[in-house]
Amino acid sequence: MNDRMEREINRTIELLQASMPRKRPEAALSLLIKTAKSETDPLLLLTLFLLSAPAGLLFSRLASPMITVFCVSPIPMLILFHQYVLRSDPSLRELEETLPFSFSEMLVGRAVWISVYMTAVFLALAAVLSSASGEDLVRLALCGAIPNTYLCAALLLLAAFTRHQDGLSLAAVIVWAGIVYCALVLPFDGFLLSFPTWGYGSVLAAGALFYGLCVQKLRKRRFFYAVDIR
Repeated sequence: MNDRMEREINRTIELLQASMPRKRPEAALSLLIKTAKSETDPLLLLTLFLLSAPAGLLFSRLASPMITVFCVSPIPMLILFHQYVLRSDPSLRELEETLPFSFSEMLVGRAVWISVYMTAVFLALAAVLSSASGEDLVRLALCGAIPNTYLCAALLLLAAFTRHQDGLSLAAVIVWAGIVYCALVLPFDGFLLSFPTWGYGSVLAAGALFYGLCVQKLRKRRFFYAVDIR
């Protein structure tokens, strides 16, 4: 093999290496959340936030404050998941070809942003119910955080691994309506009142860990590939 042929082979190898697909670095979670925040309608967020307290006070006429915060606080989250995650929208998947984020990363950004927003919702609802009933604020906040955390994780996984999402929103509403009905007709109130505060904290910590693992898994599930063409 002469020197000229060897140089041509090395040049060809360099060109091929330069044009080979490379995994794009993982997007920062803060950037994903910021992008998801810019996509959401602030008027819808404000409306849900302002309506959650009156809805909780109205529901509290039927049940105790613990039952109320458990049943009412996830409702804004279900609405937001339907609007920005579960609603059938083929263009959302098409955005994967044009945006610097994968479909899974966009789902993670939206889900985490909804979770951050829901923290403000259930804290405000817990504060209102605590002021109206005298129930411990910390216990009310923990009780409201638990269903939000587990529901967000479950809906995020369903949205990521289900291609056809047309019925997911309806299924989520039906499931939650069934849980609310069981909470009202069964002696669930006594269980919530007798459950220790450290128990609420432990259940919430386990849910937050599960949610965090789901987020990390989905962020790494799919990547775009950057091609460097010289």
